[in-house]
Parts: sequence; C-alpha cells; structure tokens
Amino acid sequence: MAASQLPEFVNPRVLKINVGFILAESAGYQRVMQLDLPRVRLGGDLDLDYLRGDIRLSRNSRGIFVRSSLEAAVIGECVRCLELTHIPVRFELEELFVYPPSAEEPYSVEETGILDLGPLVREEAILAVPMVVLCRPDCAGLCPECGQNLNEGSCDCAQDTIDPRLAILRSMLGEDDGG
Repeated sequence: MAASQLPEFVNPRVLKINVGFILAESAGYQRVMQLDLPRVRLGGDLDLDYLRGDIRLSRNSRGIFVRSSLEAAVIGECVRCLELTHIPVRFELEELFVYPPSAEEPYSVEETGILDLGPLVREEAILAVPMVVLCRPDCAGLCPECGQNLNEGSCDCAQDTIDPRLAILRSMLGEDDGG
C-alpha cells in the first residue's frame, strides 16, 4: 500500500478534551464519551489508522480518572519486507489526571480545563505493538543480494544455502559442491 493512497491524518488536537464542566461537578460524577477517529498521527512518529472505544471520565477529589478500552491499528513496517502494514492492537487506559496541575504528577488537567489524552494513548499504543511486526505470517522478506521483495516474485540471484563462514565444515564432511 503506497502512502499516497492513504487519506490525510486528522489533527491530534481531537484528543484534547475540554473537561471544565466535569471539574465543576462534585466527586463521583461520571461521563462516558465515544471515540471513533480515522487516521491520527501521535507525537510525529506513531501513525494510527483508526482509534475507537469508550472513554469514562470520573471526577474525584484529586482530578479526573480516565478509564478506557481502546482498539486501534498502528501503521508500521514489516520487519522482513519493509512494506507498510496495519497492526491491530487493543489497550487499556487507567490514569488519574490531577487538577490543579502539579509538576510531580505525570498527567494533569490544564488550568484551562483541557485534558490531553494524546501522550497517554501514544504510550499505551506503542506498548501494545508486538516486538516483531509481520505483514503476514509467511512473509518471504527481501533478497539479501538485490533487495527484491520475495513476496512479489523470485529474483535471479544465486542462492547459496550455507553461510560462507561454515563452508570449511561442509568440505570436511565431504559435501562440497563437487560431490
């Protein structure tokens, strides 16, 4: 899939939520919001094809507690063939955004009443991505000689199945190319 075929990203400001009305309520007040976003770029280096789920915002004495179960598709590169692929991920958010803002707390609601979910969603989405990303389980990868994507077809490079560093062992066993 070529990058030019993909639609534009929505502005990550959509993850900045005005919670001033929740801050005006007493402890115990809750509000559930539904999130259904198309392509979002977070932090400049994480691209999500979609982001969906319900977000529960609960007022407590220290600020707003955010709890959510989200699903997304991270756009990444296959480690074998370097093609763009969509990695479906699911992750949970459970974090207290303190109010008033505090330098000692990692997340807080700004004085203006804005709660920015972007950094938290970015962290959790990154942690949800598997260590090895494959476009498909049987990805053949790239030819180490010419760079041909072997999923699209074979190349004309000579295939030597033995590591050259082990060729001496093959000759000791009498299995050299001459027979």
